[in-house]
Amino acid sequence: MKAMRMTRADKVYQTAIYLIVSAILVTCVFPLIYVLGLSFTGEQEWLARGNSMIIPHEPTLAGYEKVFRQSKVFGNSLFISVARTLVGTGFTLSCTMCMGYILSRRDMPGVRILMFMILITILFGGGMIPTFLVVKDTGLMDTFWAMIVPGLLDSWGVLVFRQFFMNLPREVEESAYIDGIGEIGMMLKIVFPMSMAVLAAMGLFTAVNHWNAWFDAMIYITDENLKPLQLILHDLSVDANLGYSANAGAGSVTDLASRVSTRSLRMCITVIGTVPILCVYPFLQKYFVKGVYVGAVKG
Repeated sequence: MKAMRMTRADKVYQTAIYLIVSAILVTCVFPLIYVLGLSFTGEQEWLARGNSMIIPHEPTLAGYEKVFRQSKVFGNSLFISVARTLVGTGFTLSCTMCMGYILSRRDMPGVRILMFMILITILFGGGMIPTFLVVKDTGLMDTFWAMIVPGLLDSWGVLVFRQFFMNLPREVEESAYIDGIGEIGMMLKIVFPMSMAVLAAMGLFTAVNHWNAWFDAMIYITDENLKPLQLILHDLSVDANLGYSANAGAGSVTDLASRVSTRSLRMCITVIGTVPILCVYPFLQKYFVKGVYVGAVKG
């Protein structure tokens, strides 16, 4: 069978698609290259080239060395961020999945009221001050759980899980009931193993949100030992105190090659804070697209 020849319109269409995708790719990759290149730039080269610099001519690891020397700030905040991501993702997925499973049982009493309450939280937020007062009155201020408990239930994720559970074959559930499995056994032995795709997709969204979150920690946390890495990055972007203190011990004023500009130091911490969560994507990529589609609303 002969292959179909592309018409002129098809060629123009394919060319346009390739150009658009290439433009989007460059737009996404360029900031990453710029940040990575700037993190390897010394102060001497930064002063000479400024914002026009993309790839350093004389790369240096001085910025990363200065960041890792701040062990009290960097090491502890990195541990808090990793712990928050792991614990927060696990608890949020568990609560969200359970609520989605409950709402998928149409024969359960009060399911419409619960569904209405979930929809209300999507449309209207509680507000920063009421939420702050709730966290304060419950004794969560200046604790690790202040970054976990307020976000235990993801309303949008509940709807995704609910739609996914409603699309599961009823024959499988009926067969399990005949074998004497209850609701808890049904969820743990039947529903949970069939939900790996949507769990991976929602888990990735939740993990990224926890890893990048800093605003709630800024409001609820005053203890320096409980501040996550992203809050340290935010503080550095505001006043650059870490950058000035790191450069203070770099040597003489003329020794610019071994010194790091404040902006380069920020980029070093940005790269360090981005790499861990970036490494998660390849392991969940095969589940990501499938998980998004299986939880979608079907017309």
